[in-house]
Amino acid sequence: MAKPENDMRRLGTVLLLGVAAGAAARYYIEARARSEVSAPTRMIDWEQARSVALRVSQWEQAPIADRAFRRDQYARLVKQSEPLIAEYLGVQLPAPINQVYVFDRREWLEANFISFEQLFRPIEEIYERNGGASGALAMLLGGLNSKVLGTQIGVLLGFLARRVLGQYDLSLLSPDPNTRGALYYVEANISRVQAGLGLNDEDYRLWIALHETTHVFEFEAYPWVRAHFNDLLQQYFDQLSTQLESLGSGLVQLAGRIAQSVGTGTHWIEVVQTPQQRVIFNQLQALMSLIEGYGNHVMNAVGRQLLPSFDDIEHRIAQRQQTRTLVDQLFNRLTGMDLKLAQYQQGEAFVNAVVEARGIAFAARVWERVEYLPTMEEVRSPQQWVARMEAM
Repeated sequence: MAKPENDMRRLGTVLLLGVAAGAAARYYIEARARSEVSAPTRMIDWEQARSVALRVSQWEQAPIADRAFRRDQYARLVKQSEPLIAEYLGVQLPAPINQVYVFDRREWLEANFISFEQLFRPIEEIYERNGGASGALAMLLGGLNSKVLGTQIGVLLGFLARRVLGQYDLSLLSPDPNTRGALYYVEANISRVQAGLGLNDEDYRLWIALHETTHVFEFEAYPWVRAHFNDLLQQYFDQLSTQLESLGSGLVQLAGRIAQSVGTGTHWIEVVQTPQQRVIFNQLQALMSLIEGYGNHVMNAVGRQLLPSFDDIEHRIAQRQQTRTLVDQLFNRLTGMDLKLAQYQQGEAFVNAVVEARGIAFAARVWERVEYLPTMEEVRSPQQWVARMEAM
């Protein structure tokens, strides 16, 4: 959901692609500097990443009390949410939700390491193909190895593991198009926030369940959305591969883009992208903004009618948002999460504006076909999307 701790839970397109692109570029450069006779190694030491992530997550300090009770509770809340969301959206799931898991931080990390290894595989293949090459650019950076990158990823995921509340894992890039997603609830973090803010136990967890269950509808009631998401990711990886193959000759252009961006307020992630990458990136961001914004709208619309303490939950969460630590702010900036958070807020504003102007049935047209998805420009200006849909 578009709250700091819940935005952290998603692999997140900006976060993933920013880290993946930067990591792959560094390792490609290093590979170019190696001897032809050197055997290529894996780009990322995943065991190192796991070890570091577990230490950073401090998972031993956050056990789950009464796991069996919590498992039954979340299964019940998801089951309660499903018909309410179906009625509001006017669409049914092809099958009931049956994959609901209660995790501690270590279990969440293990589940996401599986997803991360899948998502990084195209980048690692680029690295492996160029593992025996050499180039002068390596002299500029030098010294990086798979353990260094494993450490970086471990710190990133360990930090996230301490903040994530709920996650809909849609099994991106799975070879099986019929693979269903799974709902994860990181109870250790949920209970910490609930106790810290003095929120009602049942209401707060139902508030979270409504949002996560809406994500199930977005991807499983409209199966083409997952396929489209995968296609955009693959296109981005293809563009990244081309960029890395010509990294040496493109260094001047990259430096020029960085110089031109100084003082413009442009985010660093957008600066390092080629024009082709930026087109795909904007499509991904528009889709993710819509997904999160739609989830927030449904959570608010259904939750406000269902939960007596809804306004109190919203108020206390908003107060918590305004007191982010300096570490959180720095993390958001370095990973691109600040860009993601801003665009998710725009996504929610887009859905709210369309529903207010034309109703939820009209807003639901975004899920009919890929051509009906809003662009980032339309996300920022909902009336443009409304006008385009009315002209069709």
